Amino acid sequence: MVKYTNLFIKRATTPEEREQALKIRISVFVEEQDFTIETEIDGNDDICQHWVAYCDKETESGAIEKQVPVGTIRLYPQPGQIAKLSRFAVIPEARGLKIGQELVKTLIQYCKENNYPTIVLSSKVPKSGFYAKMGFAVEEGDSDTFDEDGFPHIRMWMRNLC
Repeated sequence: MVKYTNLFIKRATTPEEREQALKIRISVFVEEQDFTIETEIDGNDDICQHWVAYCDKETESGAIEKQVPVGTIRLYPQPGQIAKLSRFAVIPEARGLKIGQELVKTLIQYCKENNYPTIVLSSKVPKSGFYAKMGFAVEEGDSDTFDEDGFPHIRMWMRNLC
């Protein structure tokens, strides 16, 4: 069994780091979850902040590969100092290790430090419990589900961060 250790999260500022984030997104959203490549590459990456989660990967043979990209998250700035949490993905082999929680915490902390008092996201309905545990809530008037690329979603918010 493959083992992931030594998690660290880095803001993706170089073209190489942003490419790593995109590769994770394509692997998860396009290859695993059947979103279209046109949906995934939405033309907004250049105005967004991106983070990549890295772990050391230990294979069954005991070989260790250092700093393997395992997850990503994107902050898409919206009008009114609202941050949209988007393009959040963790590769299947690294799920269940709280990497997703750490990515969300990193984005929340960035928002607190950079004058984004509100975060909004569109959650796939079955994943909304994860976001609720992280402090996001469905607000009155946003309780209806909506279709986003063929999947039912619900809008969730986190407010008063700063």
